[in-house]
Amino acid sequence: MRSTLKVALFAALPIEIVNFWVVGYPAGASGLTSASQSAAVALQWYLLHLPGVIASDRITLLREHAFACSFVLFIVGYIDTVILLVAIIWSIRLARRTLRKLSSPLKHAH
Repeated sequence: MRSTLKVALFAALPIEIVNFWVVGYPAGASGLTSASQSAAVALQWYLLHLPGVIASDRITLLREHAFACSFVLFIVGYIDTVILLVAIIWSIRLARRTLRKLSSPLKHAH
């Protein structure tokens, strides 16, 4: 489990950097790229950053300070991306292990 977490921690950083800097804040007045205008990209952005969006809506300090709000959105997105990557890696490893176990009796029969 530690190796899965390490892989997810390292892989999530460039993913979130691209997600944050290329997509930006989809509801913002100025979209950084045309990717931020895509409904599918905006939806995934909001799902990964939902706790940060809720926090920025509820906490006045975050609404008043753009840098603090951006930092919170980045951290929340990073944590959610790590969790998502851990789930994906774990699922792939489970599927591979299951397929190996299912195929092993066939190898011994020949």
